[in-house]
Amino acid sequence: MSQTPTLERVRVVLVEPQEPMNVGAVARAMRNFGLSELYVVNPGPRVGPPWAREAYWVAVHAESILDRAVPVGSLREALEGVSLVVATTGRPRELYPAPVVPAWEVPGHVLSVEGKVALVFGRETFGLTNEELDLAHLIGTIPTAPEQPSLNLAQAVVVFAYELHKALVQGHLPENKETLAEVAALEALFEDLGRYVLEIGFTDPHRYPYAMRRLRRILHKARLSPGEVQLLRGLLHQSRYQMRKNG
Repeated sequence: MSQTPTLERVRVVLVEPQEPMNVGAVARAMRNFGLSELYVVNPGPRVGPPWAREAYWVAVHAESILDRAVPVGSLREALEGVSLVVATTGRPRELYPAPVVPAWEVPGHVLSVEGKVALVFGRETFGLTNEELDLAHLIGTIPTAPEQPSLNLAQAVVVFAYELHKALVQGHLPENKETLAEVAALEALFEDLGRYVLEIGFTDPHRYPYAMRRLRRILHKARLSPGEVQLLRGLLHQSRYQMRKNG
């Protein structure tokens, strides 16, 4: 069984990594488990590009991944063309904007969809912000001992990459795959929905972030297709049009 076509769909995204050796270690971990596409959001001057020599020191046999790594200015840019975003976090939040699953359940979601998939990892110091997590369709966690809950960036990548590789080796491939709406289409829907809930008084500016995270969570559970996103956007546009028409 060839694993390459499936693994080529998986993009690893690092958000503002601060240590060049961590980026090199991530590249090596990707190489260990057959991943090859690396995007880096806002790499600091110590990291690159051009990628720091410290990164190459630890990217053993994975220098080609660093050579092809794509630096971008924002997480949204890193997610262009992506249909499923799996964000990772180790910090508890009051409200997650997407369903939360342990690392070993992530492959089942990744392998059940068509199109590009992104695994997003946050900063070494504090991970991903709430606004960055809002872009995720699924949130993966790694249960750890409470005495030492935090993992190194490369360690976190190793765990998720291993779980994905293991599922492929064991032949856990679904017969039918879903076609999900890409990030850009979903975010356009959420922008429309956000304006709508404010206009009808469903929420107010103060409670708006909390309301939208709950709505995001509901819609992410639905795993919307491109056609379903178009349908919902059409419903919102027509509703707003009728409200304006009727004064």
